[in-house]
Amino acid sequence: MKKYCYIFIAAYFISHSAIGQEVLLSQPFSISQYQNPAAVGGSESNNRFQANYKSQMLDGNNLYKTILLGYDTRLNHEDNGSKNYLGIGGSLISDQVMWGVLQNNYLTLNLAYHIYLDEQLNSNLSLGIGATLTQTSLDKTKLRFNDQYDYRALLMYPTLENLRPYPTAFTANAGALYTRHTANSFIQTGFMTYIYNKPNVTYSPFNKAEDIRFRAFVNSEFPLYDENSVLLYFNYLNRSSLTQYYFGAMVGMPVIKDQSEQFKMYVGCFYRFKEAFVPTVSFISKNNTVGFSYDVYGNKLSGADLRQNGFEITYARKFGFVRKDRYRTIFN
Repeated sequence: MKKYCYIFIAAYFISHSAIGQEVLLSQPFSISQYQNPAAVGGSESNNRFQANYKSQMLDGNNLYKTILLGYDTRLNHEDNGSKNYLGIGGSLISDQVMWGVLQNNYLTLNLAYHIYLDEQLNSNLSLGIGATLTQTSLDKTKLRFNDQYDYRALLMYPTLENLRPYPTAFTANAGALYTRHTANSFIQTGFMTYIYNKPNVTYSPFNKAEDIRFRAFVNSEFPLYDENSVLLYFNYLNRSSLTQYYFGAMVGMPVIKDQSEQFKMYVGCFYRFKEAFVPTVSFISKNNTVGFSYDVYGNKLSGADLRQNGFEITYARKFGFVRKDRYRTIFN
C-alpha cells in the first residue's frame, strides 16, 4: 500500500509542474496514451501499436498535417494480467504547418502502474506520468515574401532576424484512469493535467506565458441486441480562456458473426461544440482496428466564404498474448 501512495503523490506533484503537447484529434481514442499517460499497458493484449494521420485543409489547400505513432506494452507480460503490473509506452508526434514550413515534433515516454480492484480482474485503476521532448523546426527556404523576407539575402546583408534555428524544450504530464472491462461491456474514465508550452521560436523575451490545462474523457461501449452495440464518447478540454467539448456516439454492427473472425463495423458521428460535425466509420477485426473520419466545419473564416475541412485515418494492431474473456472495443 505504501508503494501505491508514493506513485499517487509523485503523479500529483508532477501534474502541477507539467508541460504537454497540444494536438487536437477527431478520433482521440485512436492513440490511447495521447489521451492519458495512465493508459499505457492498459490493453487486453501485451503489446499494442497505434497510428493516426490527420490532415486539415483550408479552401482545398492542405495546410496542416499531423502524424502520430504510439506503442505500449506490459513489463511483466509473462503473468498474463494475473496481478498488478507496470505499463510502459512511447509516442512520436509530428505536427506540420503549411507544407512543412513550421514543424513541431514531440517524443514522449509514458509509465503507468495498474492496480486491479477486484478478484475477477475486471476493474483497474492506473496512475501514469510522462516525459516529453519537444522540438520546433522552421524551414526558411519556404519563407519567401519578395522584399518582405528572403532568407538568401541574409548571406550578404546585415539582418535583424530573430528566429532561433531549432528550439527545444523538456516537458511532462500526469494522469489517472479507471477502467472496467468485462466480457459484456467496457467503460473507462480518466483525467490528465499539464502546463501547455511550446519551444520559443524567437530570441525575444516576450513569449506567450505557460498556462495550466486539463483534459477529461469517458469511453463506453455496451451491447444492444443480436451482437450489435452502442458506443458513447465524451471529451472535455480546458484551455485557459477556451473550453472545448467533444462528444458523440457510434453503433457497432457485426459483419462476420464467427467468433474466430470477430469482424465488426461502427458508424456514427461526433460533434466538436460550436465548431464541427465529424462523421466516423470504424472497423474492428480480431487484432486490427481501422477508422476514418471527416471534419465538417460549420463556421466561415472570412467574408470570402473560406471553409475548413479535414480527414483523419487511424490504425491499431494488438499482438502477443490477448485475453479472450474481454469485450472487443475500439477503445481498447
